[in-house]
Amino acid sequence: MNKEPLSQEPLLLTIEDVRTALQISRWQVYRMINQKQLKTVTIGRRRLVAQEDLKALVEELRRQEDSNYGQTRQR
Repeated sequence: MNKEPLSQEPLLLTIEDVRTALQISRWQVYRMINQKQLKTVTIGRRRLVAQEDLKALVEELRRQEDSNYGQTRQR
């Protein structure tokens, strides 16, 4: 059985945690959720975001930005 210690970082983040981490409004977080850009987990009535899903969102946004940057530079 694997007895590795759990990291200090939580596995799941609240919407407020996500908002703070991304420095955006709650409305923008919910918009990304509704547009299926950000995956969530529901436990009871709480909607939470896995750390890896937040990181995946940031990576996707960076890829989009990189591709947009390349298109504007080519014009």
